Amino acid sequence: MSRPRRTFGTWRAGRRFRNWRQPTSRDWPDVHKDVAYLTRKLGRWHPDTLLARSLVSMWLGSEGQHADVLRLAEAEVADRNAEFGADDPETLRSRRLLSSALRGSGDLDGAVAETRALVEDSVRVLGSGHADTRRGWVDLAQYLAENGEPAEGVRLLRALYTESRAFGPERQEESRSIRHQLVLALESKGEFQEALDLLDEEIAEESGTVYGVDEFRGDYAMADLREWRGRLVAKAASG
Repeated sequence: MSRPRRTFGTWRAGRRFRNWRQPTSRDWPDVHKDVAYLTRKLGRWHPDTLLARSLVSMWLGSEGQHADVLRLAEAEVADRNAEFGADDPETLRSRRLLSSALRGSGDLDGAVAETRALVEDSVRVLGSGHADTRRGWVDLAQYLAENGEPAEGVRLLRALYTESRAFGPERQEESRSIRHQLVLALESKGEFQEALDLLDEEIAEESGTVYGVDEFRGDYAMADLREWRGRLVAKAASG
């Protein structure tokens, strides 16, 4: 089946979803009206409609409207289940966003339960080594650490980090992401020296990149890392 073509009206509506931040000149009723218009004219799964829905969720989250974000995430999962089936990779990805929405709404128990189920399904459908499966494991470790199980979260993140490092440069970005979460979990658990050692690894790797340079702040990624390290050093000294 051919994809619906853009018209001038859909092009004009789609242009309003080209910025990461919601324009301050737009009211929420108008935003939702545009999403409904794109859905009606182009279909729910057209790239322009998907982008609009994704940005609306992001904008709502930035304003702290977590109940609305959760409502949209639940609808997305339900619609994808009905249209494509529970095992479709995009359905699984939408469940990851649902877990994040549960966390944002304060339901950490729900986020942990949903992510556990998601990881099991991802292993079955995609395989244990798939990038989406491993992202699910990282999410689970993070949510466990935040939900009163820091030791289990740290244990899982350590294992994931060791596995990721063993893959070498091809998993470098994954390793850095896991390491970031591991440092956070170790910091919350009070294991400051291990957190510092890992942060020093990150600083050493960041010093070899050319990313994050800003004409006003310089290498802001490195500046943020050094600031974080200073906080950890102070915590280690005091405790």
